[in-house]
Amino acid sequence: MSRSDKKRRKIPRQRALATELCPEAQRQWEIFLKKRSSLRRIIYYIAGARREHVDDIDAKVALALYTRLLNGPLKESEKVEAYLTTITRRHAHKHFADLAGRAENFVGDDTTQLEDAAAGFNVNLASRVELVQAMQVLREEFSPLQLKAFVLAEAYGLQAPLIAELIGGETTSASVRDALRHARRKLGSKRVGLRLGVLAEE
Repeated sequence: MSRSDKKRRKIPRQRALATELCPEAQRQWEIFLKKRSSLRRIIYYIAGARREHVDDIDAKVALALYTRLLNGPLKESEKVEAYLTTITRRHAHKHFADLAGRAENFVGDDTTQLEDAAAGFNVNLASRVELVQAMQVLREEFSPLQLKAFVLAEAYGLQAPLIAELIGGETTSASVRDALRHARRKLGSKRVGLRLGVLAEE
């Protein structure tokens, strides 16, 4: 092989990724740390739910910002505090949109994410197979709105106003509360209890 061929075949060296922030990026990171409690209040206002959602979104925002700052500081034209508020709101809405997508999967035939909600159901399930079977029962017993509202409320701890917003359409907080009331009544009925295996035949 000629020397020119070797040069052409030589793999170019890749630039090493930065692992530390430059001074200006570090200054912007410290602004985030000082503003973090107020950003968490924004998340809490959007979430209106269990604290783990606030913690999850807060961690996503911190990771996204740090990753961005590794590539260099924000431009002078970007006001740091305004940028932080924007990405916080964006990650909060995306987090809940993802949960709404999971609820859609539960109503449909995709059961690949069912185990994520197992802790939210008051049913003692020994295996994923039983969980899939239980969800099939709930799909047959609940209306689509009842099932979506039930999953978002029981598995993810969301409140009616946020559930209504995520489901969209003409769904209101009142219709979500009504759907939850009917779903919980059905879940406590003898018929559904027998089908789920949480009640024994007399």
